[in-house]
Amino acid sequence: MKAAVNVAKAHSSKPWWVRLAWALGLVLVVWSGHVSQVNPAEFFDSDNASSAMSLLDGFRHPDFSNDMLSRVGQLALESVLIGCAGLGLALLLALPLAYFGTTIPGLPDAPNRPRWRRIGRRSLRGSARLVLLVFRSIPEIVWAFLFVGIVGLGPGPAVVAIGITFGGIIGKLYAELVESVSPGPVQALRTVGANRWAVFLYGVLPQVQRQWIGYALFRLECGIRSASILGIVGAGGIGMEIDLAIRYFQYDKLATALLAVLAYVVVLEIASALLRRAHVGWPLLFLAMGTGAGWFLLDVPWSEFVGDYAFFELQNFVSSFASPTLDSAFLHEAGLRMAETIGMALCGTFFAGILAFLLAPLGTRTLTIRGYLEDAQTGGWLQRVVAMVLMSSTRVVFQLTRALPSLVWALIFVVWVGAGPFAGMLAIAAHTSGILGRLFTEVYEDVEPESAQALERLGAKRVGRWAYAVLPFAMPRLMAFTLFRFEVNVRMTAMMGFVGAGGIGDAIHSAIETFHMNDLATLLAILLGSVALIDTLGDRIRGRLLTTSSP
Repeated sequence: MKAAVNVAKAHSSKPWWVRLAWALGLVLVVWSGHVSQVNPAEFFDSDNASSAMSLLDGFRHPDFSNDMLSRVGQLALESVLIGCAGLGLALLLALPLAYFGTTIPGLPDAPNRPRWRRIGRRSLRGSARLVLLVFRSIPEIVWAFLFVGIVGLGPGPAVVAIGITFGGIIGKLYAELVESVSPGPVQALRTVGANRWAVFLYGVLPQVQRQWIGYALFRLECGIRSASILGIVGAGGIGMEIDLAIRYFQYDKLATALLAVLAYVVVLEIASALLRRAHVGWPLLFLAMGTGAGWFLLDVPWSEFVGDYAFFELQNFVSSFASPTLDSAFLHEAGLRMAETIGMALCGTFFAGILAFLLAPLGTRTLTIRGYLEDAQTGGWLQRVVAMVLMSSTRVVFQLTRALPSLVWALIFVVWVGAGPFAGMLAIAAHTSGILGRLFTEVYEDVEPESAQALERLGAKRVGRWAYAVLPFAMPRLMAFTLFRFEVNVRMTAMMGFVGAGGIGDAIHSAIETFHMNDLATLLAILLGSVALIDTLGDRIRGRLLTTSSP
């Protein structure tokens, strides 16, 4: 009880910089709503309402004909295989880059090592981190669009695109996990003369292997969701059917395709949850089998990706960065598009965070059903049924919103409220609310129960236990997760322009379609710089939150 009271007092007297940060955050949210062109009246416009009714009518009557089910089944399987093969390629890229791009705690560069070797290792570390930054900063749909132009239509461009982008994302997180390990085993191995590779293999890897495998399973879910939409640029998978259904207003076929996406994403999440609790050998076997199946069954023209034509096109792409478009009018317009992208990501993340914050307690078993005491009185049967329905319904909402890729949500909202940044912001909010809702419920479940048990013994209701014994301990992690999701959403929002939902992606899409590679170089440089700056600031703020704001 005393701990809960102390926490409540500590959080009631924040230092000046915290109050200033909240005020600045409020200003940024208002600005983001302005650049996102938030206008709730668009939902009730007569034309938009008519489009929404057509969508709903299609969802009420999906096309379950044999031909449609057969086509959707084949494309759905292709999307799953693309995600598996892409993740395998991502891990092949991420593991060496994470190894060379990290500083192992307790293993600094030896001072007696020749200077040229110390400089070489630092240069290698910086180069690996730069490659990871470039890989993860460019959205997979941009890579897919580029590779479709090089090797043609099919699943190959999607596999390589997911491999590159996810390789950068996974490599960064793996490197951060390595840098947070306990230095004790490292120093013990170093004292007996173990080299860097032996230290990593026997002192570091055992500490991070479960986290690495768990995150690989999570990225597999994300990869399959991403593969489900890359077909809109001709990169195979069920996204081709989704794009055609929306383009030709065949919403019954759209409903069938989306139901297929929901089905295999839900099955994969269940399998992933089970594998996380199993011995490490089972998830490794699962990942290896999925990767092997994807590489063996998909028609990926690997030789064309390393052929002369591909090398020539990639060389032209890289060389365009040496002479980017620096026209002042173009730079001004590109800056506005990037600001619009950041605003859409911020506004969408804000609304998603509010929705997840309000709903997550209802989806948390200890807050809704079970309580914190073994002999807790859970009420009558009707109260237990209502609580179970509330928790299950909340979790289903989170599952449905996060299962559909953000670009699918963008396509739906473009049909509903029209093209523009408002549709993109709504797509980010819808998808992110499910992701944050799941994370928030897990945070609530992991909170140490002592304070909540004390309040429950004193007769505190569920809301009181959540407000005074759970939320103060969970808030730093909730804010850290939300901030990290905003960083991810900046990259995700950059893809929205490919379906007419605003942001810098619209300009990138136009530059690729018209072969204005110098314009593309400028746009990607702006995107890279913005992502790097946001990542750096986000890392610092999250570190401050988790070290100074935690009770």
